[in-house]
Amino acid sequence: MQLMDVVTAYLYGSLDTDIYMRIPEGLKMPEALKSKPRHMYSIKLKRSLYGLKQSGRMWYNRLSEYLIKKGFCHNQISPCLFIKRTESGFVIIAVYVDDLNIIGSPEEIRQAADYLKGEFEMKDLGTTKYCLGLQFEHTKDGIFIHQSNYIEKVLKRFHMNNAHPLSTPMVVRSLDVNKDPFRPPTHNNEILGPEVPYLSAIGALMYLANNTRPDIAFSVNLLARYSSTQQRDIGMVSNTFYVIYVEQVTWTIF
Repeated sequence: MQLMDVVTAYLYGSLDTDIYMRIPEGLKMPEALKSKPRHMYSIKLKRSLYGLKQSGRMWYNRLSEYLIKKGFCHNQISPCLFIKRTESGFVIIAVYVDDLNIIGSPEEIRQAADYLKGEFEMKDLGTTKYCLGLQFEHTKDGIFIHQSNYIEKVLKRFHMNNAHPLSTPMVVRSLDVNKDPFRPPTHNNEILGPEVPYLSAIGALMYLANNTRPDIAFSVNLLARYSSTQQRDIGMVSNTFYVIYVEQVTWTIF
């Protein structure tokens, strides 16, 4: 795996509609136009700029057209995953805005990087070690994927970095409805206010469960059912945090 960054990616996109803008400060005016104030004129853009709502789409279209010409293909299910079959196997380019992860044999990675460098100004970031909250550790046996740094940041964000660890992410439920921690609230004071970041905590845990921590998936999904009526479940959120605290390095090997 090799990570590459496209320098000023959005500036490569061609606009599909006419857009005009005021003349920016520092741009030299032609002599023929200096008879009137600058604010009397506007200029037509030929390329997309950072800040335009369509710049991301224009950049994707530009990159997609180029990779397809080079023999790559993609589909509607995974539009940001470009695959090219070769004699020895295949090479994959995973696109996230201007970050491109190239996956394949060393020779295939080199060829794909040369394709990109021939069309765009690229920055070679070397072997992929971190991407979208995932950490990649390359060993002779494969690639270990974990989220230790992400877990540490999440624990600090919700003030759980000094928590006492637990072995299970879910509290024991009771057959007695009155003792069940998930019983419906009977008083308004049991409903949490907006000052408690319940939804943020659920979102942070869900991203973790979907990637490298399937062991907390059930408890997170159960807690997510109470997103609109947040009550005592904040205690169960704490339980889940306690579990990821004690098992920060959980990995997947490919």
